[in-house]
Amino acid sequence: MSQDTDIQQERKKLKQGAYLTLTHLRIYLGFFFPLAMLILGRLNVPMLVVGAVLVLCGVGLRLYSAGVLRKDRRLQRTGPYKLCRNPLYLGTILLQLGFAFASGVWSFVILALVVFAAIYTAVILLEERWLTKVFGEPYEEYIRETPRLLPTFRSLQESIVRVPYSFRQAYSNHEHKTTIAGVIGVILFLIKYTLSLWILPINLW
Repeated sequence: MSQDTDIQQERKKLKQGAYLTLTHLRIYLGFFFPLAMLILGRLNVPMLVVGAVLVLCGVGLRLYSAGVLRKDRRLQRTGPYKLCRNPLYLGTILLQLGFAFASGVWSFVILALVVFAAIYTAVILLEERWLTKVFGEPYEEYIRETPRLLPTFRSLQESIVRVPYSFRQAYSNHEHKTTIAGVIGVILFLIKYTLSLWILPINLW
């Protein structure tokens, strides 16, 4: 039996139960949460600026990470994967946190941080079991050397190296969809606040 076949069988085992539930949850929240922020948001210029920066940073980190990742084929340990072991998920959290800031409501910022950090931490813990089975000792060594989600000053320094990057690889990982959605989201917030559209007659502060 080939290694690729073994990996596919292990992935099928992973995509069941709690992991499948979490996957559906993060996909639905990834769409509906920014939409809710857009509808419920009120203009707060400093928070909007911070939010736009976070969204673009999240999009950029995901795009960079997807362009060097060969899923299920090799253990990527350099570049963004030296910054932390889950730069794609970190990018998503930054992205959603950015939309929460753009809403201009601090309670939404706290909600986003708690909810998305909890969901992705649970997903990561389940995936780590699978990755340990697939890659064995090299992955265990990777765990010891690189932070799970929150970068350190050391990991930031070590991540600043040139790594082979491919926009085609990012596209094959479907990352163009997240990039487009993030940019469109920021534009929609700007349009809403510029034209004072659908400002609800309630105070959410």
